[in-house]
Amino acid sequence: MGDNTCGVCQKKEAHWTCHECGVALCDECVREVRIDSTRPGQRMMGRITSPMKSGVQKLKVCEKCFKEKEFLG
Repeated sequence: MGDNTCGVCQKKEAHWTCHECGVALCDECVREVRIDSTRPGQRMMGRITSPMKSGVQKLKVCEKCFKEKEFLG
């Protein structure tokens, strides 16, 4: 299978990389974490101010980091 194998299941081709630990992930092993954006200029008094950018960040992580880490933004 080569170098592009999932680091979790060791079976399928990896298409993603964990945002926290950097392990290669396949479509079945990847988890998505959604975090409200806290960037300056993105929100004002709790409301999204930019119509062009999403107010939510999406991070791709492995199952281990998904369970162990706190994602506060």
